[in-house]
Amino acid sequence: MKKTLLHYGLQRSGTNFLETLLKKNFWISIPNLRKERSHPLQKHFRLYDEKTKIPEPKYHNEFTYNHFEEFEHSLGLHKKVQGIIVISKDPYSWLLSYEKWANKCAWPTPNYHYIEEYNLFLNKWQEFKNQTHKITFVRYIDLLEKPEEILKQIQAKFELKKKLSIFNTKLTLTQKKVAVSDVFTAERKEYYLKKKYLDRYSDQAIKSINKHLSNELMQFLQYDIVTSKND
Repeated sequence: MKKTLLHYGLQRSGTNFLETLLKKNFWISIPNLRKERSHPLQKHFRLYDEKTKIPEPKYHNEFTYNHFEEFEHSLGLHKKVQGIIVISKDPYSWLLSYEKWANKCAWPTPNYHYIEEYNLFLNKWQEFKNQTHKITFVRYIDLLEKPEEILKQIQAKFELKKKLSIFNTKLTLTQKKVAVSDVFTAERKEYYLKKKYLDRYSDQAIKSINKHLSNELMQFLQYDIVTSKND
């Protein structure tokens, strides 16, 4: 019998990439919704309380949660969820991609820094993680650098059944397109692994990002705070 997993992450964090790897390698069901953007089953669902910091009206919702069990109940699923995977991307690379996506989708200009949204989204999931064994976090960079190791961790965490004797991670090495994500190339992989995205920032821009970043969240996610683009 297939186990039921959910996955969550902000746009441009690698949710499609994660979902593709999970479906390629495990006998699982992932009932996240794509179109109903204000529903708790939507993978980009804004579950945090500060609803004024939601970038696009379609994602606006009035759900607030004091405990993970309240969130779980609001999903409205008939099958029990065995696990939830939350993916994050390094905030410096994420912001560049997120701003580009916001412009492409013609989102309204926010009256807050997008990094504030990054903090809110991931902090709330961290809060939930402290309340249940069902949640685990993965980093986009780790899926690129050591996909087999991360998949093994996910398999062990949720006791998943593999589809093949070895993990299928070809997607990280080819130029295949992942759903609505950009075409993935070896050059693109190097862009993340060698942090070439920092070249696109001025030191002043990095300083502005750091002003809004949560140091505690960065420690939890195990990302380094960059002080200049030459770090």
